[in-house]
Amino acid sequence: EKTTGRWWLGAGMRAHLRCSLSLAAVAGSLVLLSHTALAFSPPASVLTHSPGNPRCSLSPHPWVPVRASPRPTGHPSSRGRWGGVAGGLGVRTRMQLDPGGLAATPEIANVAATYLSTLTIEDVAGGLFAVSLFPYLGFLYHLDKEETNTPPLGNFGFRFLLVFVFASIPAAIAAKALYGDILANVDWLHGSSEMFLTLTNIFIVLGFRRAVASKEGYKDGSLTELLSSPTATLASLGLLLAGGGALALHPEPANALSFPTWMVHISSLIEWLAAMGLVWRYSEVSGNPRWKGLTWGMLPFHSSGLCAVTYHFFYNAKAVEVLVAVQGALTVVGDLTCWYATYRIYQWACENPGGVPLAPAAQSGGQLPPATRPRASGGLDSEGKYLWSLFGLVAVLSAAVKWGELAIDLPFEPSVGAAAGIVGGLTALNVATWLQRSTSESTDFNEFY
Repeated sequence: EKTTGRWWLGAGMRAHLRCSLSLAAVAGSLVLLSHTALAFSPPASVLTHSPGNPRCSLSPHPWVPVRASPRPTGHPSSRGRWGGVAGGLGVRTRMQLDPGGLAATPEIANVAATYLSTLTIEDVAGGLFAVSLFPYLGFLYHLDKEETNTPPLGNFGFRFLLVFVFASIPAAIAAKALYGDILANVDWLHGSSEMFLTLTNIFIVLGFRRAVASKEGYKDGSLTELLSSPTATLASLGLLLAGGGALALHPEPANALSFPTWMVHISSLIEWLAAMGLVWRYSEVSGNPRWKGLTWGMLPFHSSGLCAVTYHFFYNAKAVEVLVAVQGALTVVGDLTCWYATYRIYQWACENPGGVPLAPAAQSGGQLPPATRPRASGGLDSEGKYLWSLFGLVAVLSAAVKWGELAIDLPFEPSVGAAAGIVGGLTALNVATWLQRSTSESTDFNEFY
């Protein structure tokens, strides 16, 4: 009984600690936002209330504070609205559009400069990630509308992303409190929290695959077909690069990601590309052409993931720490574009009632549709074959990155230019691919990309 009591006491204390850490993270975000607002707000002397006529003549020099001369004693408005010294003197201050105002109030620049000098990249990124939550909730709101007709499992997957978000908060706090380091350098905490992102993407992919399969069917591809696919070619290249790690020119740094953590990151990138393609295909299944817009809306999220992977590729070097802030900014942009795209899906469905047939996968609660006729071309692999192919591809590419990069100098010579080239180049390739698919009638393309 004593042992049981101690266990419950320990569990309660741990639960209390987790709740406290989460609340502290939320409070920290609010403090960061409030301090940012205060840093850029003008001093009270500049914002003195003006009780005068709003139609009074403007200064010929916008942004220049205009201060009226004291009014005579006994003037009807000599005490102003609030009375007191300012009201008694009849002081009126207004700020108009002219850069000269900045010179007239240098304290604004001084306060802002002082505050900004204390900010770190980690502070900026944390604020951006906190702000990104609000548009994402708007995205989920329209995604869940009945008219939008989102596959249930896919809808659940997008909501499950919130688990990853809130799991990352205590993980980051624990990394700082227990190890005095950033989360990216504490592998077991980093990989554990990122696992929720992988699960999120799998739910999204399987949800939309089942909806697409309800129309396109499953195909029984042979092993020869699988081995001759572009995916197999990419995997073979990965094996070659991984083998190059045996000729490593550099020792692996202590903060290098473990192989499982690399698998989590690589799988998230590949699964997100697969999800983009399946959302594109779902536009035909649902009858709502605006689902293709959501694919474009998801693109900034993939670039955000590229920033994270590139940062780890350079072993989380301080020289490329700006990637963390860029990742946060792209997350905000992705939330906004996905929200807008989903609103357009919902709007089209409302304007075209009856024009969106309910997909069989949605009718059955996201379960696998009954066996359908195999197609000579097109169609989807069975889920088992798909997941095994995904696992093999991810394992090979993860090994290629983890051990292959030891054979080259680039990861050990970090620079913002090189990082921008990697993220920008892969993003440009992604954009070009979807531009090409936008002009094509076919939706039969490789599942993994």
